[in-house]
Amino acid sequence: MKLKLLIYILSLSTISSTIAQDIHLAQSNMTPLLVNPANAGAEYTMRGILNYRNQWGSVSEPFVTMMASFDMNLKKAKRGKRLGYFAGGIYMFKDEAGSSEMKTTQFNLSVAYHINLNEKHTLGLGVQGGYFQRSANTQSLSWGNQFDGYQYNQAISTGEGTDFTGFSFGATDYTSGIVWTFRNKENFFSDNSLLITSGISLHHLTKPDFETQHLVPDQLHYRFIWHGNAIVSLNSKLSALPYVLYSKQGPIHEILFGSDVLYKLKNTYKHTGEDNTMAVGGGLFYRWNDAIIASIILQYSNYTLGFSYDINTSSLNNATNKNGGFEFSLRYVYPNPFGGTKSKSRFN
Repeated sequence: MKLKLLIYILSLSTISSTIAQDIHLAQSNMTPLLVNPANAGAEYTMRGILNYRNQWGSVSEPFVTMMASFDMNLKKAKRGKRLGYFAGGIYMFKDEAGSSEMKTTQFNLSVAYHINLNEKHTLGLGVQGGYFQRSANTQSLSWGNQFDGYQYNQAISTGEGTDFTGFSFGATDYTSGIVWTFRNKENFFSDNSLLITSGISLHHLTKPDFETQHLVPDQLHYRFIWHGNAIVSLNSKLSALPYVLYSKQGPIHEILFGSDVLYKLKNTYKHTGEDNTMAVGGGLFYRWNDAIIASIILQYSNYTLGFSYDINTSSLNNATNKNGGFEFSLRYVYPNPFGGTKSKSRFN
């Protein structure tokens, strides 16, 4: 088996971590800057998120993704004037795929400007630029030439040449997007409150080159994303958090949709007036022709802890026994989405 064929197979079979495709996480609502640079500053004055994903450990060496992001408003919106505000963000991730140790490390900066259309609507434009590095170590792989007719034999030459042990390359990358945000209250979880965010983004604007040992020269496909999410207050205790994402990168389509439901347990007010509400919830999401995703969330004041697990439904479940991957996220936002502190960067 030649390297060209190996990489071709990897690019088809590993959705999250390949040469030709971007990473994705099941909790896409917890990766706002990865989805759209215009999400910086769209919902909160300040937001920081940590993500960890581990998948396909039942098939081979696990595929592991770690990510950290931060965004905040940079300029105060002026009361009574239809002006906007600047926002900025930063994220970085490290992704390692299987026994080939195929690694992707990326660092990106985002800048966005949000126009106050009126007291309830904003429209934002964001741009993003960064650098990624990808590498692999092929020394631990098994090759077709090492099959002796009965079994794998490590003593047989791989046929790939003694000088080939892996590859490494890097490139700059750019993204742009727009996002619309509606909210009728600053307190997301009060009675009759509603937050809606929807946007589109286009990734890999310069179609950066990637190649390995000059054997597979190619360019990253453009990636188009449409996304939408909401926080809908159903009553004084229950809120629904639907999310939908559509992504197209080259021939690959991804559709993700579902919702969490959050139940408020109690309110604990400090003397400062800050609302330290605790809430718990969970939900179901579906990634089309790939996985059912069950989620659990715990929210206390400004902090949210999320856990999700993928139940594989694709043809890969013959190997995985339906075991997909688990994912954790930890988020801090300001102001408190339960109330008590209003964002000074927005209209009210």
